[in-house]
Amino acid sequence: MLDLLNSLYLQAGQPYSDVPTWLVVFIFVIYFIGFTVRGVLGFGAVAPIVIITSLLMEPHHAVLLALVASTLPQLQMLPQGLKDGDRAIAWPVLGAMMAGIPFGVWVFSHMGTDWFLLVLGCVISILIMLDMGRVWDRVLADVDVRSVKLAMSLSLVAGFVNGLAGAGGVISIAVYLKQACRDHVSLRGTLILIGTLLMNWRLVVTLTAGLISLKIAAEAMLLLPVVYVGVWIGTNYFRTVDAARYTRWVQWVILLSAAGLIFKGVTRLI
Repeated sequence: MLDLLNSLYLQAGQPYSDVPTWLVVFIFVIYFIGFTVRGVLGFGAVAPIVIITSLLMEPHHAVLLALVASTLPQLQMLPQGLKDGDRAIAWPVLGAMMAGIPFGVWVFSHMGTDWFLLVLGCVISILIMLDMGRVWDRVLADVDVRSVKLAMSLSLVAGFVNGLAGAGGVISIAVYLKQACRDHVSLRGTLILIGTLLMNWRLVVTLTAGLISLKIAAEAMLLLPVVYVGVWIGTNYFRTVDAARYTRWVQWVILLSAAGLIFKGVTRLI
């Protein structure tokens, strides 16, 4: 039996062979917490996970591992997105983001993105702090935030961001969706719908680019049980959350994710 397990381990590219055991446990805990949050809010797991694990392993590896490990569990949430999501907003947002992702992935495979993470984190921080101060409610009072042209323009940029940084695309578009969706259930459903289909599209693009190794795939498969449990716990907890509390959590998750992008960008640059 030990010989069989050792043979499978070698054939799978020796997953987690370059990190100590205690660090592997820590990575599993980070994924569990991140996907519990994702189960509650419908988004918000990948960016913090990428930021934290990038400090523990090679950054490109951390981005790709999060992408592969996130895809299958996200399908677990898709029925909720189809049921509750605002499709009039979701489809133009999704289409434009999918169009922007391939270019972002191409840039990601040819250059470092540390400076970009710093700028992105600063921009998202400013956007969400304006939202917390209810500035957007006043500024956008006479703007049709459900306009297809506006949705597609913002989403094209967000798609490029998602492809380039491996994180931040859905976080940045969540600031817009918070204004465009009618209530917190619709917002969560729309985020799930967009996030699920977008993640699968990005995985296809990344696979086509030849960036996913057997080792990354094996590491992602080992993470699946804790990710699935986290999503299940978070989804059940969401049913007890009211609109005001959900909105506050969305704002704080976006702000903390942006702060993480800034931190990662600064530490990599210096």
